[in-house]
Parts: sequence; structure tokens; C-alpha cells
Amino acid sequence: MLLAETLKTQGCREYGAIMEDDIELLKMKRLLKLQRELLKRKIKTTEAKERPRDLVLKYMDTKAKEVLEMAEMQYPKVAEYVVRELYRLIKLGKIKSKIDGYSLFELFARLGYPVRMPTRIVIKEKGRSKPLSEVLKERLRKD
Repeated sequence: MLLAETLKTQGCREYGAIMEDDIELLKMKRLLKLQRELLKRKIKTTEAKERPRDLVLKYMDTKAKEVLEMAEMQYPKVAEYVVRELYRLIKLGKIKSKIDGYSLFELFARLGYPVRMPTRIVIKEKGRSKPLSEVLKERLRKD
């Protein structure tokens, strides 16, 4: 501070210009720091908004989505855990290709949670597909 007063009293005009430049430089550094912090926050919020289930569904084929839906109805906590782990593996780059329905079905079975899928038996007669229940009803009527 003594040096600054001495320079001012001696009539040094450059001192004021140097001070203004320093202040501007400090302002720019502070602004840059705030921008970096804001960018970090935005990245964190976008990662937080990304739901693990949404990302995992992008990696599943239609049958796998059906298996997951049935698993969520039958074993909600286990299905949530599986989704989190699949999400983690996708983020780590361990899973790069689509997850098919059979693989997901097997995964649940190996964990000890067999997923019961709805089954339909269809019989083809004369170029038409009929559910088994309809065919049996027709045959019972004939008898």
C-alpha cells in the first residue's frame, strides 16, 4: 500500500492503468471460474436426470423389453437391481451390443428369479391362425 501511495504522490500515471488491468484480469479469472462451476453443475444434473432404465431400454430389443416388463411386475426389487447393474456395465463399456430377450430371461433365471411369460398356443388351420382355446371350443361344440 505504501508503494501505491508513493507512486500516486509522485504523479505516476501508469500506476492507475496497471491497477485497472489487474482488476480486469481478476474479473476475467473469476468469471472463467464461475463458468466452469456452472458447466460442472449442468453436467451433474444431466447425468442425474438420465434414468438408468431409459438407457438400458435403448440397449434392449423388443423381446428383452417384454421380459423386463414382466420381471418388474413379478420381482420389482430384483428387476430394479438388474437394471442398475446393466446401466453400470453399459456406462463402463462392458455392454456394447443389444440385449436380447433370451439373454435377459436367462439372467433372471440364473439369479433364481424365473420370469413367467404369457404364452399363447396358436393352431394354423386352412391358412388361418386360431388360438388353442377357440379350436377346443369348436371341437367341443361338434361333439
